[in-house]
Amino acid sequence: MVLKQQARLGAYWLVGSQVVNMVTAFLLAVFLARILEIYQFGLMTLSTVVFFIGTLVTTAAFRETLIVRQDLGRDAVSAMFWLSLGLSVIVAAGCALAAAPAARILDTPEFETLMWVVAGSILANGIGGVPGAIRIVKRDLARIGMQTGVLSLALAPVTVVMALQGYGALSAVMTALIYHCITCVLNWYCAGWTPLWRVSPRAVGAARSTLLVMFGQQGLDVANSQIDRGIIGSLLGPHALGLYSIGRRLNDLMTDAIIGPSISVTTPLIASIQGNVERLRSAYVQTLSLAMIMAVPMNLGLLAVGDLSIRVLFGEKWLDAAPVMYAFVFMGMLGAISGVQRSVVQGGGRPGVWFRIQVVHTVANMAVIVAAASFGIVAIACAMLLRAVLLSPLAFIAAGQMTGVGRHEHLRIMRAPIEAGIAMLLAVLLVRAVLPAGFAPVLSLAILVSVGAAVYVGALALIARSEFLHALSLVMPKRLTVKLHSLRGGAP
Repeated sequence: MVLKQQARLGAYWLVGSQVVNMVTAFLLAVFLARILEIYQFGLMTLSTVVFFIGTLVTTAAFRETLIVRQDLGRDAVSAMFWLSLGLSVIVAAGCALAAAPAARILDTPEFETLMWVVAGSILANGIGGVPGAIRIVKRDLARIGMQTGVLSLALAPVTVVMALQGYGALSAVMTALIYHCITCVLNWYCAGWTPLWRVSPRAVGAARSTLLVMFGQQGLDVANSQIDRGIIGSLLGPHALGLYSIGRRLNDLMTDAIIGPSISVTTPLIASIQGNVERLRSAYVQTLSLAMIMAVPMNLGLLAVGDLSIRVLFGEKWLDAAPVMYAFVFMGMLGAISGVQRSVVQGGGRPGVWFRIQVVHTVANMAVIVAAASFGIVAIACAMLLRAVLLSPLAFIAAGQMTGVGRHEHLRIMRAPIEAGIAMLLAVLLVRAVLPAGFAPVLSLAILVSVGAAVYVGALALIARSEFLHALSLVMPKRLTVKLHSLRGGAP
């Protein structure tokens, strides 16, 4: 019982820290977008891509392997630490050696400094990665959550001050280095573990198959989330990447807010009931319905107020990013659906099926990005949307086969949120058309968001009362939900 309470408390801290980190990162992005030049924001994004790719090779797969394979002995864990550390040194050195040539190719001398700092972050992350995984295995989640949340908040002013002092993209990249260095020290201090100095390379063999699977899975995740930015930055330059990044920013935030919780909550739930088809079907239908109810207003709302949101949050200079945002509106809804389907397929015991689906998406994604690159970032966004739409049946089929949910049932689940979303979209466009031309953008956005929320909630309550009340039950006290059911003549 004590162990379960500790795990629950740790999970709360960890989720809370993720929310703090997400909100802090978004607020910093808003601030930096107003301070930095467009090309500087692009350089910052490209540096992030390099870091993600570097940590994939050096840390991420080892970390996930240790979390999954908690049966490994000290010799195997030590061998994985030394292998991870060796790869970190090699990759960090590679980044340092590539810094000057990359800066010349991009014709931006400051990128050389950014690459050196990223190399330091990769090395620090590699040194602290295995101890960090050991902390997770030991269920030190509460301290991890508290430390990462406090650290993010404490370092945010450093980024702000450096940006105001004119350090440009270096302000964010240097803060990231400080974050990873402090996290590395904390991981070693709290893990209570030291590696064996002499280990046999054969010790890694006990986890070789798991490690290879994790390398593949992490590689596909990084490719799907970062490869577009890497290709755009390399082929079109930092200015185009800056606009593209802002175009994706709001969509990424909303997608993470929906997909992250759905995967973290649904996957272990489905894994525990994978042998029961009826319960699996029920969990899938309810989770997919909730994801649609959340994703539709967030994404369709941007169709009506996307340019206004960019003007209010990021500033006038970023308005050229609006067309990219509009393309990602529809990808955001597909992404929310895909997140639930991933939980069902992986948690239901068929991770290989989802892996193959990801491979197809990744290869197709790279192909359409390269093909559309010469036509600009809007063409790239539209090509990615077309790819997502054409390949979306793969996930629907895989999830449908496992749960028995067919095409008509899928359409029924999505119909009510989409109808309510269309009503919301039309209402917001109508109200926006009658607002005075000289109205303050902040007030206009506040009015339109309020109108959209009211119309969507009202329309959903009329069209799909049961789904609406189920969604409310997750965020409201049970006694209030029961009262709503009784007032509307439903059964609690």
